[in-house]
Amino acid sequence: MPEPWNTTEFWLIGSEIDITFTNKLFFATLFQYNEQSKNFNLNSRLQWRYKPASDLYLVYTNNQLLTPYTGRSWSLTLKLTYWFNK
Repeated sequence: MPEPWNTTEFWLIGSEIDITFTNKLFFATLFQYNEQSKNFNLNSRLQWRYKPASDLYLVYTNNQLLTPYTGRSWSLTLKLTYWFNK
């Protein structure tokens, strides 16, 4: 970046795991660590495709600051999609 900004370097490390149980049931998890903000994120999703283009998702999200251990937030979300076909 041009002046007056300086160059900043930090590590953003992530890993993803995808598991397919059947052709209708899926599981995915994303782990991520940000070295600059000392932040760890976890996002897990269970997906059930009950008919073509129609899915039910259950998503768990966890976000926490590691140093200093000052905050943690999490959520559990249920999402339903349905394809209307004539």
